[in-house]
Amino acid sequence: MLAADKLLLQSSIRQNSIALKEKEFNLHHGNFNAVGTQAAVLAGFTVTAFIEFDCPPDTNRATKFAYYVSSIVSLAANILCVANTTFLSVWGTGLAMRGPDGSMARAVDGMYQLRRNVFALFGLGMMALLVTAIFGSWILMNVEAAAASTCASTAVLAYSIYMTWKSYRSITNMFHFNEDDAVSFDDLLDATQTLIPKGGAAARESVVERRGFAASGDGMGSPHPSATRLNAGAEVV
Repeated sequence: MLAADKLLLQSSIRQNSIALKEKEFNLHHGNFNAVGTQAAVLAGFTVTAFIEFDCPPDTNRATKFAYYVSSIVSLAANILCVANTTFLSVWGTGLAMRGPDGSMARAVDGMYQLRRNVFALFGLGMMALLVTAIFGSWILMNVEAAAASTCASTAVLAYSIYMTWKSYRSITNMFHFNEDDAVSFDDLLDATQTLIPKGGAAARESVVERRGFAASGDGMGSPHPSATRLNAGAEVV
């Protein structure tokens, strides 16, 4: 009875630990889905700017080159961001749900390690799209006739880039915390993974043997028939 209660307690602790780890997995999964969706939208804007934009014949070559390079960088970064978020969502979910013992913790740790790469690609794609808009304004506007409006539009877009970076820094500093202080359930998972094998078939076999010899009435006699039947059933299982 006590051995069965011990196994039940260990299994309950491990199940609750995995349930708490699943909440962290859902957090990363939701963040990746949000970033991937926004990156796909930005990639659509970049494709439109790259394909449907018609440069005037007298456009400066350096300006045209900078425009197309920045648009390609934005498109590549956003597509890579979408691809990475898709891979992490599909394969991470498959590993967490259908993998062997310990797969939930492995999937969460992998998502946590790769999150900075995804966010960096998203930021690069967004900044490159703003740079594309700056060079596009220089191409469309006549510098001699509308120098003031050209400088104003460039200044507004440059200010948008600056405010985006400033917002990123302020928000990350606001919600920053030390990784050493983060809540971790690895100790519970490791502890239960170590304890459960020790209380498995070997413990059940020893309990059956003790019950069988105790019921036989003498310490030197043969095991009780009920113990023999239990041992045979355990071997079949």
